[in-house]
Amino acid sequence: MQLSSGNPAYESFYRQVDPGNTGKVGAAEAAQFLKKSGLSDSTLGQIWDLSDPERKGYLDKKGFFSALRLVASAQGGSDVSLNSLSQNISAPIPKFVSIATLDT
Repeated sequence: MQLSSGNPAYESFYRQVDPGNTGKVGAAEAAQFLKKSGLSDSTLGQIWDLSDPERKGYLDKKGFFSALRLVASAQGGSDVSLNSLSQNISAPIPKFVSIATLDT
């Protein structure tokens, strides 16, 4: 499954949560960012569990992209599941309040 979607919006979102390019997005940073999706805490918890299956407590780039895809799926009314990741061929762009994509 290709999660580095080549989607400039995903790359832009990632740069916002990992500006130092450490390769890790901590739980607090990810939660603060993902809460701007308007999804419930319960749904965001499911998204976190699916995006961090090894329970590392942080997301790498692949995990963060998985979270973005799951957010977009949930916003579109789809179930939050690994199945929704594999079925969704094109990477939808999730919507966030007060977050712009950076064109750099």
